[in-house]
Amino acid sequence: MDRTKEPNGYHRRELAQDVEKPAPRTIRFVASDETVDRYGDVIAADGWQLKQFKKNRQFLWMHDHEAPIGEVTDVHVEGEQLLATARFATEGVSRRADELWALVEDGVLRAFSVGFTVGSERGKDYEPIFDDEERITGYRYLKPELLEISLVSVPANPNALAIARSRKVSDSLIRQALPLDASVRERQVEARIAIQAIRLRGIQVSAPR
Repeated sequence: MDRTKEPNGYHRRELAQDVEKPAPRTIRFVASDETVDRYGDVIAADGWQLKQFKKNRQFLWMHDHEAPIGEVTDVHVEGEQLLATARFATEGVSRRADELWALVEDGVLRAFSVGFTVGSERGKDYEPIFDDEERITGYRYLKPELLEISLVSVPANPNALAIARSRKVSDSLIRQALPLDASVRERQVEARIAIQAIRLRGIQVSAPR
């Protein structure tokens, strides 16, 4: 990421965690905290602007506003964390919500992401974070405005895939919710290359001379 550019505009941040289930089809989780993310940025918890979000509390899947899966019934700051409670849509209303709830209930899906916007005034909306050599390594967002909260996908593993299939989750949602991680993709590529090499040798051996 280019750290020389001003960081105003739309951003997302993800957190994976164990999820509390205080009521049927309801989850409580940390939507954001003050840990340094993979880009070197930090969100100041006491700066969260929640007024606009509370007017439209939709709970989304993968930031898709066209297909909400429930409602965020509570969101508030506590210490260095932005805490949220979300309730999935009533069973039978949305097949996607039902399938996703099954994956959350079984502990397969447990990652969440906040979408937020940052103003353009340096020192008020954000401030740079410097290393010992005075290079910008990230930004501290001082007054982020929350736009949405989403349940998001996690890298797949064999156990997660088995649980999803046992719950009769559709293949299309499995591919979206449990994308293959980099190591699996690399092994698949290696296998394809090996198969192609075998086929090529077979063609060469059987070709007329």
